[in-house]
Amino acid sequence: MNDSSTRILTQWNRNNQPVGDSSSLLAGFLGQVASNFGNFPVLYENLSQVPEQYKNNVYLNTIQANFVVNDEKHKQYILRSLGNKWKDKRCRLFDKYHNWELSVEENIQNHPPHIPQDHWAIFVLYRRSAKAMDIANKNAANRAKLVIPHILGSKTLARKRDELETIHGREFSRAEMYQLSHKKPDGTFVNEEARELHEKLQEQMQNCSENEAFIRVCGKEHHGYVRGMGLGVSPSQIVRSSSGATSSSTTSFESNERMEQMQAEIESLKAQVTEIDSLKAQVAEVDVLKQKIAFLMQRAKGDETPDLESPINKRSSEGSHIPQGGNSPATI
Repeated sequence: MNDSSTRILTQWNRNNQPVGDSSSLLAGFLGQVASNFGNFPVLYENLSQVPEQYKNNVYLNTIQANFVVNDEKHKQYILRSLGNKWKDKRCRLFDKYHNWELSVEENIQNHPPHIPQDHWAIFVLYRRSAKAMDIANKNAANRAKLVIPHILGSKTLARKRDELETIHGREFSRAEMYQLSHKKPDGTFVNEEARELHEKLQEQMQNCSENEAFIRVCGKEHHGYVRGMGLGVSPSQIVRSSSGATSSSTTSFESNERMEQMQAEIESLKAQVTEIDSLKAQVAEVDVLKQKIAFLMQRAKGDETPDLESPINKRSSEGSHIPQGGNSPATI
């Protein structure tokens, strides 16, 4: 992959998910890209706040330089996967370098060697905020509810389904994939909870569509991930592809997805308003934040005055830290 003239062919299924042997190479490569915080700096709260210049640079000069991907829907999948991996990498980075028993100043001083200190300071202040801690507590509570493990390991549902459909020459349903991914080689379910959920699905499917049964038993689906389908699939996709979908199932799925999309549009509009109509307020907030960081770093370092020219106050324009198109491919 160091040879710029060599690129890996990718294979995608009907739901625009990567499958085949190249899918595992792509997943590992995206993990490496997400680990390089020069690609997506840690100072941003989530990937939606990362400037488009970063995303486009990574996609054009790093992903497409190594993999044959040209479809816009494939790009959407790749960016969503990168966002999930980047979020996980940030959490691990914080857990490794942050110590709750130390002061904020001490934690800022103990920044990772590959992360600029002002970036790390902004990240630490955010992670110690009431908002971030509340999100972390909710995520921990949700993870505690995940009591049904699957047996696929690192293999995705999409790749497993593709292998099965190639072997058997037919499509595999969501219910079938649930059963196959939660049964041991001896044919028994991984635990009692998995068996009970399977039985509830089968019972509900006697009176409604498979899609509606999943909603009744497991709760509403979320945009970008559907149970039994995996990452990159929206509820409306499986409704359109299911000839047996009932009107109630279609209404439930499309209503959920419309709500998700409307919420995303609201957040996008809020971001635009903040960036365009409230630029002066942004600059003032950044100045205050930089003063706080300067104070904390000064306390940590003594009388030494830190240089805190941070790219956070350049989000609306291309700063010197934003890679320019046409540069050599970003390293990972």
